[in-house]
Amino acid sequence: MHLRSIRIKGFKSFPDAVEVRLEPGVAVVVGPNGSGKSNVADALLWASGSLSPHELRGEKPDDVLFAGAADRPAADYCEVELLLDNEDGGFAGLEFSEISVARRLHRGRASVRRTDLVELLADVGLGGTHGSVISQGKVEEILASKPEERRVLIEDAAGLGKFKRRRHRAELKLARVQLQVERARDLESEVKARLRPLALQASAAERAEKLRGEIAGLRARLAELDLAVVDERLAEIEERRTAVALARKRVDERLEELLAERNRVEDELAGAAGRGEGATSALYRLKSAAERLELRREAAGELVARLRAEPLFSRPARNPEREALRERARLTRERLAALEHSLAEREGLPPAARALAEEGERLALSLLEVEAGYERAVAAALSGRAAALVAKDAVAALQLVDRARRGGLGDLAVLVPPHAEPGRKARPPLVGAEALSSRVRAKAGGERVAALLEDVWFAEPSDLARAEHGVLVTREGHCYDADRGELWFAGETAEAVLLQLDARRRSLAREADELERQAEELPTEAAPVPVEPLAVLAERLAAALAGAAEAAKRFEAPLQARVDAGATRAGELAAELRRLGGAEAEARREASEAGERGAAIDVDGARLEAEADEARRRLEQAGAEPAEGDDRDELAGKIERLERRRESLGQVNPLAKEEHEREKERLTELVDQRADLEASLKELEELRAELADTVERRFDETFAAVSEHFEEVAATLFPGGHGRLRLTEPEDESEEAGVEVELRPPGKRVTRLSLLSGGEKALGAISFLFALFLARPCPFYLLDEVEAALDDTNIGRFVELLRRYSDRAQFIVVTHQKTTMEAADVLYGVTMGGDGVSQVVSRRLPREEPAAAVA
Repeated sequence: MHLRSIRIKGFKSFPDAVEVRLEPGVAVVVGPNGSGKSNVADALLWASGSLSPHELRGEKPDDVLFAGAADRPAADYCEVELLLDNEDGGFAGLEFSEISVARRLHRGRASVRRTDLVELLADVGLGGTHGSVISQGKVEEILASKPEERRVLIEDAAGLGKFKRRRHRAELKLARVQLQVERARDLESEVKARLRPLALQASAAERAEKLRGEIAGLRARLAELDLAVVDERLAEIEERRTAVALARKRVDERLEELLAERNRVEDELAGAAGRGEGATSALYRLKSAAERLELRREAAGELVARLRAEPLFSRPARNPEREALRERARLTRERLAALEHSLAEREGLPPAARALAEEGERLALSLLEVEAGYERAVAAALSGRAAALVAKDAVAALQLVDRARRGGLGDLAVLVPPHAEPGRKARPPLVGAEALSSRVRAKAGGERVAALLEDVWFAEPSDLARAEHGVLVTREGHCYDADRGELWFAGETAEAVLLQLDARRRSLAREADELERQAEELPTEAAPVPVEPLAVLAERLAAALAGAAEAAKRFEAPLQARVDAGATRAGELAAELRRLGGAEAEARREASEAGERGAAIDVDGARLEAEADEARRRLEQAGAEPAEGDDRDELAGKIERLERRRESLGQVNPLAKEEHEREKERLTELVDQRADLEASLKELEELRAELADTVERRFDETFAAVSEHFEEVAATLFPGGHGRLRLTEPEDESEEAGVEVELRPPGKRVTRLSLLSGGEKALGAISFLFALFLARPCPFYLLDEVEAALDDTNIGRFVELLRRYSDRAQFIVVTHQKTTMEAADVLYGVTMGGDGVSQVVSRRLPREEPAAAVA
């Protein structure tokens, strides 16, 4: 397994997509300071799952994004992809020849699930503390670190990170399960403590329930006995009710016969009385008519004598037709005055508009003359503007508004002339639609109000829905604005009523003027009447009245005889009617007595029905099979004895049995849960012990291998010197032993690392890192200027190590040293131009050239 390529885009100094293709062996990355060589190492660290900005030489996660240059904007995202060769199956469980690991970061956002990635890379020696990426600073940290920190490096080399994490998770889960087991045991103890009292209560409740059942059966039997007695008495009541009903029926039949006879006599008496009253009335009217005829005949004779004795002179008289017209005109004027008074009140208008109009301001609706029948349409079209005031300009309007505000009069609308000229008149929204303005005439100063009605069209209610533009109104007060999609209804608003009253005022004024004109056209006095024809007519009237009086006297005697005969028959019928009334009263008395007997029977029956219902209710309420026995007293005694026994049990818990069963079920569930938890606890303890054994065993194996290889590598880098690793004694039993490095260069007795030179420390760190590599090789190693502190001789030894182990791992070396460059199979040069963008060029070197150079 080895690293095939690194693809970088937007990462630090690589804004453009760059691919660094790698091959097995030694690859050397060279370039001047600040050219971006170490950014390649940072990209590899970042793609391997690093979350520490300081590890990437930054302060925050966004620092890995290209920050921009003079002619280049900052990158919105960066992406690094590692392409790994998996021909040898190094990634267990991934049957692919190539494995791609990519990481992307958008500016201002960070979302990654790295656990799976870190564990996957840890299986092949990558990830963790990134032992495969070694910088110059890390070389110094290795020897300056504490023994416990060096132990972590060996654990990472042994792949113990995931085992320790699993052990940690198992310990956390083990602690939770232990708490759950203790809680389950406590709950089990609590339930067991409650079971015995509940068992006693359930037993008492069961005995009480049994007594209750026996008592219910006895009470049911008592209810049955009571119900049987009541049923017998109800049968007797039914017999009595039947007898009373028969008696009542006979009385009713006799009463019906009496009533029929009485009605016949009453009808005959009414007819006789009516005929007598008619005859008497006719006789009275005849006598009164005769007297009136005689009086009028005498008056007519006196009139004739007066006309013959003193003839009258003709005198002029007033024209009655002219007087009638003047009277109608006067009445019309009175109605007009009352109507004008109502208009002056302006009832229903807003307080501000009403008050200011009374002070002389112009009201919008008072400046229009609307044709009768179109008042509601105009009120709907103007809407709230009908009650507005009209001002000559905006200054005057503001003064009106301020007056309303200072007076506390409420809302006020004011119309002023618009600045813009009115546009061209729109076409009708419907074919044949009539303009509403044709039915309105503006008074002086009302042009602004009339302008509001332009482009408003009259239509029928059924045509409103067909309009696609414009404003339409109906006589009923509907208004539809198709452009704004609004429909409203004015109805009997105060504005519409005032417009109707104004139209009626104009009509009455025209009517009064017309009547007065017609009266003035007629003459004041009528023509004189002649007197002689009146005297002739009076003589004829006196003669006719005398003949009528004689005819009335002839009919007086027959009418008097009819009146006397009717009075006799009426007396006979009255006597018969009195006899029938007495018989009817006796029959009604008998019927009343029968009704009272029936009512008493009904009362007794209702009482017995109530007793039967009560017995049935007791039987149903008992809810048990009736007991045996017919002796009511004996049954009542048994009930009393059982009641005393139930009372002796005291207060029982009726739900104790159910609670006892529930607690038993709960105890069973708790026992099962506790058993499951204890089994889980045992499994977790076994898992923790197994993981602890695995960690300890693999660490011992890896430490032994690393210690052996460290001695071997130290002997190579320090010819004649010696180096070894040993475990330190932990200060606390809970702590783990650390790893101490002992290094003695040739010819020196120094064993303390702090007394070594910088080059010797670097060689010691390299020895330790190569020992880790030999114990568990990684697919590749990136060495970032690790040999910077070495002299040429030691660099040669370092290069010899690279060559010796290049067939076992892939090395990517970032360096400034020429000797290290000569050891490369492929040389990568990193440059940076004035725009701050890094570029990579590569060159393959023949194997012979670096070999000769090393020799």
